[in-house]
Amino acid sequence: MSDAANLSDPPSPRAQGRVLKAVAKTWPGFISGAVESRARELIEAEAYGEAADVLDKGIERYGAESVSQLLLAWCLHMAGRQEDALAWALRAIEEEPENADAHWLRANTLFELERPEEAAAALWQAVELTSDNGQYYMQLAWFRYEDQEFVKTRELVEMAVERAPGDPWVHHTAGRIYDHHLRHKLAQAHYERSLELAPDDLAVQCDLAELLQARGRLSSGTRVAQAAAAASLTEDRARNDAVEPADVYEATLRRWSWRWFEWALRAALLLNIVDWIFPTPALLGAVLAGVLAVAYAAAWARSLIVLPARCRRDLVAAGRRGHFAGAAVGTLAVLGGVAAMLIGELNALQHLGVLAALVVAYVGWFWRAARISSATWEGLPSAA
Repeated sequence: MSDAANLSDPPSPRAQGRVLKAVAKTWPGFISGAVESRARELIEAEAYGEAADVLDKGIERYGAESVSQLLLAWCLHMAGRQEDALAWALRAIEEEPENADAHWLRANTLFELERPEEAAAALWQAVELTSDNGQYYMQLAWFRYEDQEFVKTRELVEMAVERAPGDPWVHHTAGRIYDHHLRHKLAQAHYERSLELAPDDLAVQCDLAELLQARGRLSSGTRVAQAAAAASLTEDRARNDAVEPADVYEATLRRWSWRWFEWALRAALLLNIVDWIFPTPALLGAVLAGVLAVAYAAAWARSLIVLPARCRRDLVAAGRRGHFAGAAVGTLAVLGGVAAMLIGELNALQHLGVLAALVVAYVGWFWRAARISSATWEGLPSAA
């Protein structure tokens, strides 16, 4: 399964504009007021907790009718104060029961409080009020993508995409859901569509890089990750989570050589079984070994050549040379063992011993692959 399927929170919809527009429509006098003006400045600075405090003080000073309860609930939600946000979201629903955004906010708050059943029910209420909103359908799919039948999840995803074909968040989340369910081809199509709509989205680039490598396109995944890592470090793209693309790129570099080792193990496992069932003469075995070595070397060289020069240098940069050399030595050892097995005439017990050795090697490969995917790489040379 792709590492991208180890999902964190979905990319958050751009809800700020929608919530503020709802506030402006309902509270025309409030938008020009001093309390909301200060809150808006803090919201634009992403200081949601401080914005909530300003709104709360406005309520204390001028009364509950002077401040939008929906806006206060949203600020509390964005600040991580979910219990308080839920209480104010409920008050906003009591005030405006036909406001779909209030139900949407309550659903998101319940989801953060790990109450997915209630969250889904609340979001369905929002869907009933605005059935053409693709983001609502996609969030319904996201709330239940792990424990719901894939057929039902896919139906919600398709309804979301149908209603919001030009929304990059919808396509990104669809890709993550399909990735989790191992529908890699569908996931890739949605990631690529999301990038067409929002080319600078680093999170999508990272997910696509991971997915490409999961599909065996090692060099393509590495190229995408390198581009994301480089973009995250430019002055005009500086951001707090800029280290994430660099970590993804580091993992793709290490996975590039490690997956080639795995493919050598796969070939050895297959040929061991074939030679066990249909013993090959020494001459035929030598021919097969030669063909395997040439084909493997050609494929490896082609994959290396199509990498950008920067990626090729990074593969063997300080801090990564040992990993690259270890994978290369392991690969050569496996291919040499395959040649010896094919040329020699092993009996059943010997084939069983080879199979056991390959299983042990595969366990070691898997353990190292898991470490590569989960590690945070610090103190290594810049990979951008």
